Amino acid sequence: MSDAWPSPIGSSGDPIDYLAEFERTAAEFAAVLDRVDPAAAVPACPGWTLADLALHVGAGQRWAASILLSGTAQKVPEVLRTTISWADWYSGTTAALVAAIRAVDPDEPCWNFAPVEQRAGFWSRRRLHETAIHLVDAVQAGADPDQGAASGLTVVPPRLAADGVDEVFGVFLPRLLARGFEPAVTRQIGVRATDTGDEWTLTPVPEGPVSEGIGPRVERGKAAGEAVVSGTAAELDLCLWKRLPGSVLAVEGDAAVAAAFLDGRTTP
Repeated sequence: MSDAWPSPIGSSGDPIDYLAEFERTAAEFAAVLDRVDPAAAVPACPGWTLADLALHVGAGQRWAASILLSGTAQKVPEVLRTTISWADWYSGTTAALVAAIRAVDPDEPCWNFAPVEQRAGFWSRRRLHETAIHLVDAVQAGADPDQGAASGLTVVPPRLAADGVDEVFGVFLPRLLARGFEPAVTRQIGVRATDTGDEWTLTPVPEGPVSEGIGPRVERGKAAGEAVVSGTAAELDLCLWKRLPGSVLAVEGDAAVAAAFLDGRTTP
């Protein structure tokens, strides 16, 4: 079963096939595990080795698969040290998740952790972007120290990176607010992907108690506000996930407003 949950962003072309893109990205992640020393440090995850990263992502695959097959919330499995190679173990967890995605219609009701529509199609999109960001981490772990940050920019294709930006705005900003974190969007701000043409305007929630599921208002198709930040879709995506410094982005308008947004917590 294909899982082409239509992309919510304004890019032209066919909807993104999240399952196909997840399989491709996961295969690239496994290839990195096969060629890079599992003891290599992961620059974006202080204290983690590549083996720790593999464990984190693979356990997440098993967790998502169990949610899909049950339709309900599940505990993240506790995984002990694998006796096979990290690449083979990780590939097995990916195969399990792919099978679960294919076994459940994307429109079937299914729990997820975010204040968004509770249906199965959420998980192929979420695991694609989770894997893509951690693929950047893995690539950086195997790169020369002075090239680590830059090496991640070619990992995520522009259209997927733009969809990753949209996921941050539509899923993680409201989730963080619902969990009691300080809002990253306190003034109206625009965001522009210079290579895909995607644009967003983020307007902060009204002052007062934050209800679960209420995030900043997201208007797609234009970038307006007291400041507008722009860069390639990959630069934006990696900045929001704190894999690149916000200084790589161009700023129009109030630099302080832009800095406050980019310094704020937009992802877990």
